[in-house]
Amino acid sequence: MSLPGLPLRMIGVKNHMKKRKLIGVIISEVEELYQHRLLGGIITQCYALDYDVAIFSTFIRNSGLPEYKMGEKNIYNLINFELFDGIIVAGITLAADNLPQEIEKMLLNNCKCPVLYIDLASAYYPYIYTNDRKAMEQLTDHLIERHGVSDIFCLAADPKSLSTINRVAGFKDSLSRHGIPIDEDRISYDGEFYYPGGERLARDIISGKIIKPEAVMCISDCMAIGFVNEMTKNGFHVPEDILVTGFDATDEAAFCSTVITTYLAPIMQTGAEAVCELTRLMTGVRPELTSVSKGHLEIGQSCGCNDVNFMKRSSFNRLKKKNEEYTILLDSYMMESLAAVADFDECIKKFCQYLYLVKDCSDYYLCLCNNWDGSAHNYSSDKEKTLTVGYTNKMSLALVNENEEMVGSQDTFFTKDMLPDLWKEREKPKAYYFTPLHFNENTIGYSVLTYGDKVKVFNIIYRNWSRNIMNILEFNRTHRRLYRTSFRDVLTGIYNRRGLDQNLPNLINEAITQKKKLMIIMSDLDNLKSINDQYGHQEGDNIITVVANAFQSCSRGNDICARIGGDEFLVAGVEDDDVSQDRYMTAVKEYIEKYNMKSKRPYRIEISMGSVCDYITDDQDIKIMIDQADHIMYKNKAINKRRYKR
Repeated sequence: MSLPGLPLRMIGVKNHMKKRKLIGVIISEVEELYQHRLLGGIITQCYALDYDVAIFSTFIRNSGLPEYKMGEKNIYNLINFELFDGIIVAGITLAADNLPQEIEKMLLNNCKCPVLYIDLASAYYPYIYTNDRKAMEQLTDHLIERHGVSDIFCLAADPKSLSTINRVAGFKDSLSRHGIPIDEDRISYDGEFYYPGGERLARDIISGKIIKPEAVMCISDCMAIGFVNEMTKNGFHVPEDILVTGFDATDEAAFCSTVITTYLAPIMQTGAEAVCELTRLMTGVRPELTSVSKGHLEIGQSCGCNDVNFMKRSSFNRLKKKNEEYTILLDSYMMESLAAVADFDECIKKFCQYLYLVKDCSDYYLCLCNNWDGSAHNYSSDKEKTLTVGYTNKMSLALVNENEEMVGSQDTFFTKDMLPDLWKEREKPKAYYFTPLHFNENTIGYSVLTYGDKVKVFNIIYRNWSRNIMNILEFNRTHRRLYRTSFRDVLTGIYNRRGLDQNLPNLINEAITQKKKLMIIMSDLDNLKSINDQYGHQEGDNIITVVANAFQSCSRGNDICARIGGDEFLVAGVEDDDVSQDRYMTAVKEYIEKYNMKSKRPYRIEISMGSVCDYITDDQDIKIMIDQADHIMYKNKAINKRRYKR
């Protein structure tokens, strides 16, 4: 693909020679809370060790559109494992369909460097998990020591899940330390980590199926919210009638009708420890753990605590900032502004103008597949092929915005290098976020975002900003495709009559200014009707396509080939001599004859042609030449018809 405006040049990366190690992270939904904290720890520890980080993430895990999910997870096909010193897999985030199995298979087939999984067990690779056990113990301690309860029901989820195992263990640790007997009947694994699990437990308590405890500890905030809502709906009051806690410190836990007491797990520490453990796997030496947040209890109303300043909870500041940024995004009218620009170069400039919405962004790279818009295929909208798995061997660096300034360069690079900037010598390390560009299953390319040397993770604003970019690129691709098909024949891909009218004046002007002859060839199929009648219109379409290919393959750079009727073709070109037309027609006939010999079809393709080659002085002469060539063609057609009857 050649982008309008600027020529493309090739960037070569020499042997990826750099001293700094590169760590890859495979994750999904970076903007979510768990991922946000995990990456904060990973990046902090990587920067402390002078490592670069390349993070590959989808924007969503699940979608009602299977095609959209396919387009999202294609970003993992970009990873060139040969370039990495180590890989971290945030396994618990890869929940879309069979994605965990696909990632594991990809690693087994392609990755030779050390791999470490986080919060998901792997049969093939080492893994670590977040220390939820101690956090859950502290949360249980709070209920027992601060509120004096001993009859506590624990609502858990999948008993095979590491999160369930560790959180239930922490619950039991606290009970044992306080001398409270452990009653397995007071532990349920029916929670599903989501609202319905909490709602079911509430109904069982309301109905008397389960004796109402003093407190319910849910191992996720969603279960706690579901439980509280169902109890409240049925006339119970939290915390007056029953105490409730959640886990994970989600935003919703702070903004539901009853603010949930919960625990901010030490996920940042998990990320930092993962880098240390991966380093041990890479080098044999485990480095010192850098200082990161270790998690803490976040008090709400649901446990019975009074006089708590809820505004100090991390969720309030986070949501306040998110709402402010959302308002700015919506008020920017980004989508409407971009949709109003049809020219691709102007569209790219507009992308840069709206990067201010992605707070603290240092660098942004827009990498498009070669031929992302289908311009190199034939021009049939029905037949146009789009890439759905993987990427083209070379990518076009359509937009480079470095240090908050647009760099006017449209280079290409080998996709196996992933991004040229990765291999530049830099004073400080960087974290790169690789995210997909697609429209449903159709691949457009990918984006790369960095915050320089800041420890920062993109949020939901960037996700929606990127969705705007994807939609506009698809709009641009569709607009260009429709424009092309407006002057291209849908069946064959060569010019239609409108395309001929648009391009012929340039050829006429070339012939006049360079004082060369203009060649006109008219052609018509001899036996199309009989083949349509006998073998069907599909075979007739095949004949038309073969003849169009014959004209196109025998043409030179500036020649015009057009289908101007059902089975009528016109070829125009600028010639230096009188015999070029004969050579051209001979080449076309030879092409068709070779096809006839190899096709093994029960019919032969036969065409009649007529040509005129002469100097031209004005636009009116072309009409005379076309009529002359058409007249000669029909004379030849009559001769051929008599020959066929013999």
